[in-house]
Amino acid sequence: MKTIVRITALLVLLAVLALPSTVFAKGLADDKVVFGGTYTLESGETLDGDLGIFGGVVVLEEDSIVAGDIVMFGGALSVSGEVQGEIITFGGTLTLSDTAVVARNVVSLGGLVHQADGALVSGDLVENPGAIMVPGLIQDIRMPVIRLGVSPVVNFAWLLAKAILWAALAILVVLFLPTQTGHVAHTASSQPLVSGGVGLLTAVLLPPVMLLLVITICLIPVSALLGIAVAVAWAFGLISLGYEVGKRLAGMAKQEWAPALAAALGTFILILVVDGIGMIPCVGAIVQLLVGALGLGAVLLTRFGTQLYPVQVVAPSVVSPAEITPETTASSSVVDSPSGSSEEAGLKEE
Repeated sequence: MKTIVRITALLVLLAVLALPSTVFAKGLADDKVVFGGTYTLESGETLDGDLGIFGGVVVLEEDSIVAGDIVMFGGALSVSGEVQGEIITFGGTLTLSDTAVVARNVVSLGGLVHQADGALVSGDLVENPGAIMVPGLIQDIRMPVIRLGVSPVVNFAWLLAKAILWAALAILVVLFLPTQTGHVAHTASSQPLVSGGVGLLTAVLLPPVMLLLVITICLIPVSALLGIAVAVAWAFGLISLGYEVGKRLAGMAKQEWAPALAAALGTFILILVVDGIGMIPCVGAIVQLLVGALGLGAVLLTRFGTQLYPVQVVAPSVVSPAEITPETTASSSVVDSPSGSSEEAGLKEE
């Protein structure tokens, strides 16, 4: 329990320290971030920036205006005024009253939306993100379009949420699969070229292989299972790399961290850095591919962490000539020879 509390405190501290720099970098002093508690935008007031909500209760009264976007991670948001951007919620409850006006999309991922009859949403209302539709069963692929790059606040909030979720997943993986995670992390750090090469080769060959399986119609389930397996391996590889980062941070600090703490903090930093670089056009995608391929290759080389790579081979013991005595020769002949031959040798001596 103490480990979980320490991890949570570290993640919250990193979030609090990192968020102001991103807000100020945008150059808009009117952006508002709510960490718990309550916040009310009263009637007649205007917020000339974006609104970020991390828990708590937020009320936008009638005739109030939010000029930017709203992104919420948990909590409760009641809108009776006008929102000139998008509303994106990750959990929590969103209530749109009769006087609410949203100029763009409303997207709810894992939360609840209560929309009154008079509420006006000019864009799309997406409550259940679409899933990948299997050809032959459903004809198209529908996914919600979420433009998170509209403002730095929304972009950073999404990046921070992903890093926290990855850190939480890393805790579970290390708690349930400590040895396997260690094997993958060791292979990735000791054999980076081999791991990266195998991962890149898999990433290149996977799309055409899955396409061929889909074309056969009968092997569509196999294609789906293959895609799921590679996705799981990719995620396991990233968490293992994060675990290695956490261990090295602990070594630099000359401290002994629990595996769960090292995995959580290392994965949080890794995802924050890699996905942050991923926002850079062209170069960012290459970095994400290389890091993911490194982890994927290590997972495949270790067979999902069930063995080390390269496989450890125990060399047979060698006895020097000086150590050979009649006693060792007799004992080795008895051990090495089958039971039947040793009995025959005893009968001949008699």
